[in-house]
Amino acid sequence: MSSTIASAELLTRAKAIHENIRAWRRTIHRYPELTFTEQRTASLVNATLVDLGIETETEVAKTGVVGHIRGGDGPVVGLRADMDALPILEINGTEFDSTRPGIMHACGHDAHTAMLLGAATLLKKLADEGRLPGSVRLLFQPSEEAQDDEGKSGGMRMVEEGALQGLDAVFGLHVDSHHDVGYVATRPGPMMAAADKFELVITGSGGHAARPQSTIDPIALSAHVINAVHQVVSRRLDPTEHGVITIATIHGGTVDNVIPDTVTMTGTIRSFTPEARDVLHSELRRAVSIVEPLGGRAALTIFPGYPPTVNDPTATAHMMATLRDLLGEDHVAEGEMLMGAEDFSYMAQAAPGCFLRLGVHNPAWPEYYPVHRADFRLDEDALPIGAAALALTALRWMENKR
Repeated sequence: MSSTIASAELLTRAKAIHENIRAWRRTIHRYPELTFTEQRTASLVNATLVDLGIETETEVAKTGVVGHIRGGDGPVVGLRADMDALPILEINGTEFDSTRPGIMHACGHDAHTAMLLGAATLLKKLADEGRLPGSVRLLFQPSEEAQDDEGKSGGMRMVEEGALQGLDAVFGLHVDSHHDVGYVATRPGPMMAAADKFELVITGSGGHAARPQSTIDPIALSAHVINAVHQVVSRRLDPTEHGVITIATIHGGTVDNVIPDTVTMTGTIRSFTPEARDVLHSELRRAVSIVEPLGGRAALTIFPGYPPTVNDPTATAHMMATLRDLLGEDHVAEGEMLMGAEDFSYMAQAAPGCFLRLGVHNPAWPEYYPVHRADFRLDEDALPIGAAALALTALRWMENKR
């Protein structure tokens, strides 16, 4: 096995394929695909990997692709990218805007996929040069943004189907519009929250708006529920824990002179530990039961979502040290805990893992353009940095652990 490659040389190689990564990203961006429908994207990924001489498996987790780069007999490292888009109408007006009205890569998964293809290019070249001491498993997963009818996302299905079996570590990244290009952040331990959904149906007895005394008004009952729910975190959760319950929709009634029979609310419950998650679930049930002594009924359904994304301390220390060598000491920060959720969480449960936030904001832009917005954008100068970050993290892990 030949000597290792220097960080600077790997970054130079990544910048040399910048146009390829940009082209992949823009093609994927033009043709976004929603949850478990990523056939065109998967076909592009598979064809690109095959052209590189990389062994592939298709239809993993329905529409996912797994690639295998074989090197020496050292560790096997997983690198992950998600491929799905969001049901958002794009308003950016670029030459590569979405061609599919109402569907947009507003979360950067097009960039994630393109950067992992870039990392695959770099790592396959190292393998061909005899400079890859282990093997890399490329995990192009579908459906991070939503789950199927069985309540399963792409990440969960990949784990269930064995795509992470035998991995010594797994690494992934996500674009971050609040960090400038060239800067990254991560942290050991909990990094992103568990996110569970709920639906609450409050039932009363409707009637004419002029005779409220003859009704049990579910709209009035919902006001009591909202006040009770908004005290769960502040008065029922240990102040040293983190959590939030958000009521995001309220629907009730159809006309202005009729009190309805029901009001329906939906929202999310977010937490970082199993203990906090249990408390929020149980206390939400208690809070909504306030309608019962007032004559109403509350039917609460909680739909379990992604668990917390918890970074392995050893994998995180390794990734941070590697990227300090690649980007410089002051360009790698310990990130904050975020209440957003990620199905990389399942992969980090299956193997020691670390999830990275990659800066994609151009400091010359007048404002930030965060994810999940119709005007989300990223500076494509971040693309070779992300590709090099993934490739070097995998390479150094193999070298350190063989």
